[in-house]
Amino acid sequence: MDLDSDPHAVHFTNLDGKSYSHTWQVEATYPLFQGFTMTATYRRTDVKGSYDGVLHEKPLTNKYKGLLTASYAPGLGKWQFDVTLQLNGGGRMPDAYVDLNGKPSWDNRYKGYEQLSAQVTRFFRHWSIYAGGENITGFKQKNPIIGADNPWGSNFDSTMIWGPIHGAVYYIGVRLNWSKL
Repeated sequence: MDLDSDPHAVHFTNLDGKSYSHTWQVEATYPLFQGFTMTATYRRTDVKGSYDGVLHEKPLTNKYKGLLTASYAPGLGKWQFDVTLQLNGGGRMPDAYVDLNGKPSWDNRYKGYEQLSAQVTRFFRHWSIYAGGENITGFKQKNPIIGADNPWGSNFDSTMIWGPIHGAVYYIGVRLNWSKL
């Protein structure tokens, strides 16, 4: 898939050169004290492909991702508290085109960003209730859709999305445990 040769199109062609994907991940979990566990995970990704015979970093692919999770379940097993911090690394954008003002349509790289999620669960005999939030930090990619003000124009592009396009999301729910009914 070639996003570089024409910024207004996606080309699916046979590979002309080399490509590879190298990923490694390390994870550690440790119970700090009774009922409290910390987990840390880090993943590094190196993905490259040849476009027009030249090896390039794959666009719109994060270079790394890190997670730090804290989970606490007090002794009686009626409550569980979870918090996760997610670190998303930056990456390369496809080659940009020059707009009518003489400026590139987008930056050639995007920066990393953080997201925070949390959930509280209360367990009962045959069911549980939970509440939480995702992307509590409220990070949103600025202007994720190029030319959104003119969706029928020649510069409209909805494929340059590399991060969340919505802010914080909060939820509440109920789970039934069929095996205990």
